Amino acid sequence: MKTFIAKTILRRQLQRLLRDPHPFNQLMGEAVGLQSGKMSDEEFRKRLDAFYAALDLQTIKQDLDLPAKAQRLDRPGGYKTDISSIGPAQGRPGRFDFWARRFALLRHIGVRCDVLILRHGERIPPHGHHRVVSGFYVLDGSVAIRHYDRAGETDTGLLVRKVLDTTLGPGGFTTNSESYHNIHWLQGLAEKSFLFRVTVVDTPAPQGTRVEHSDSRLYIDPTGTPDASGLIHAPFVSEAQAKQLMIVPLEAATSA
Repeated sequence: MKTFIAKTILRRQLQRLLRDPHPFNQLMGEAVGLQSGKMSDEEFRKRLDAFYAALDLQTIKQDLDLPAKAQRLDRPGGYKTDISSIGPAQGRPGRFDFWARRFALLRHIGVRCDVLILRHGERIPPHGHHRVVSGFYVLDGSVAIRHYDRAGETDTGLLVRKVLDTTLGPGGFTTNSESYHNIHWLQGLAEKSFLFRVTVVDTPAPQGTRVEHSDSRLYIDPTGTPDASGLIHAPFVSEAQAKQLMIVPLEAATSA
């Protein structure tokens, strides 16, 4: 029921989102369009990619109030914090101020926006999803990242091809979808790195798929040797096993 109500309200707010001068609100309008079947997941990924490419680093850090979020995250157990507003704080919204509550409504339809911290050596382990579009934008720090395309599946794992292996600093970003760079893996290199993340889950299923809901993370070990065609057999592993994998050995990582 909450999802239905959120969808109804957001559809009524759609033109306001799309016409708003702030590009983040425009992007959220397009996320509503994605969840309404008005664009494909790959079209939205390309839109997210263009949004990140056009960002001014200092402006988005200010609009997200990064200092306050960094303080909230930089404590024991801190990992991520939701984005509940953009731009100057407006105080507590009224009960029926749906515009002010748009980010909470978006979460009800599977559109999530947050800021997260990766401390030196911390990892987002290698994993993939179904029916998810997401992207990371580095606000501060330094992050090693690898992406893989999923080329097939066996009884024991996935066949993947490494398509990205790089280090991102402030202003760097990556995006992924069902068909583009589906597997991702990150590791913090700086003492503290902060990332701005947009994620859309349970996107409309591609024609012919039987996947009804977004998978929880599907963990793999992609560290095997590629064959002559570049394919790696990446066995399925547990979350605990995936979290032991490192892109850069801790003793070799330079703390920025």
